[in-house]
Amino acid sequence: MRVLNRLSVLLLLLASSPSVSYPFYGLIEPHRTLIFFAPSFDDKVRAFERLMLVHSCQIDDRDLHPVILNMQDLSDSQGLFSSQEILKLGQKYAVDTNEHIAVLIGKDGTEKFRWRQTVNINELVDVIDEMPMRKAELKLRGNRCSI
Repeated sequence: MRVLNRLSVLLLLLASSPSVSYPFYGLIEPHRTLIFFAPSFDDKVRAFERLMLVHSCQIDDRDLHPVILNMQDLSDSQGLFSSQEILKLGQKYAVDTNEHIAVLIGKDGTEKFRWRQTVNINELVDVIDEMPMRKAELKLRGNRCSI
């Protein structure tokens, strides 16, 4: 019975943690995520994809996983979320379905920064590099890329 109580408390703590709310695989492989909410697949989405591709070294070095959420089709670029989960993410981050919004999620599962319309790569790198976890990473392994 004592083991069952401890297990129940542990599950309750895990379920209430912010990292469970976005997404579950973050518990397995901690990372940062940049969610780009878009009303449809349009020029701004293509520009975001190009930006992530051009700066892939900086993105990878910072353990950043970009994902695009198409709010019209309720689909995502990585095939990670159901339509219900996409709607919940839109509600959680208070995003209108007609907006282009990028939300940076830290390794702890909380929102760190957001951009309207387009992401500024220099600002993105600066925001991440100021995070305590990123500073610790830099001490351990250094910076493999620079802009």
